[in-house]
Amino acid sequence: MRGTIEKKGMLSPFTIFTSIITGGFFPLLGSFFALGFIEKIYGTVKVYWTGVILTSIGGFIAHYVLAHTIHDLFHYEIEPRKTFSKRMLKILLVISLILLLSIAFYLTYYCGWPVLVFSIIGGIACLYAEGLLHHESQMAFGAMFLVIGSFYVQIGYFNKVMEIGLKAWIETILLSLFAFFSQYGWLLFYRLDDYGWDAKKRNESILLTKVGLIFLVMVFAVHYLWI
Repeated sequence: MRGTIEKKGMLSPFTIFTSIITGGFFPLLGSFFALGFIEKIYGTVKVYWTGVILTSIGGFIAHYVLAHTIHDLFHYEIEPRKTFSKRMLKILLVISLILLLSIAFYLTYYCGWPVLVFSIIGGIACLYAEGLLHHESQMAFGAMFLVIGSFYVQIGYFNKVMEIGLKAWIETILLSLFAFFSQYGWLLFYRLDDYGWDAKKRNESILLTKVGLIFLVMVFAVHYLWI
């Protein structure tokens, strides 16, 4: 691991590990959060496991393959990166687009058209590259819609979207804002070298990350205090 974890690029252990956590686990957060509301309606836990698995796999592909193939292609001549050849990056980019579109259309068929909307927003947010879209908040929006989208997939599959009530959607939005700020903060910290290790940017990243905790607390506050 020594000599590789600090490297940038698609083959960096750091990139792989963080993509698994962000892309794979934020959808799980939304999926399993939905189960509590489904249980209230049915009186028992019902899980759309295909949705759980596909949203997690799709989130990982979007945050790792789609985002980093584009990013590495644009940065190929700018800085040294631990990555594939340009040809392989382009092949992986096409494969990721095919897989993501297949997952999006499949889940849209079974869970409703909003899934496609959430997928498109998440995909655009992953266009994180020099010369394209390029801001720390982009991938944070991607994390936000991974939570909302995976939540909707579970609810939509059981056709209970209108039955779970306003409280459930407020809690979900608050949970997605936790994902947004936690992701935004660490991405800003990750890019500190691009800002010349500026102390102000460092503190901004720390504050943004900690703001996410406020929304997480609000989720529990709404859940237990909303009568």
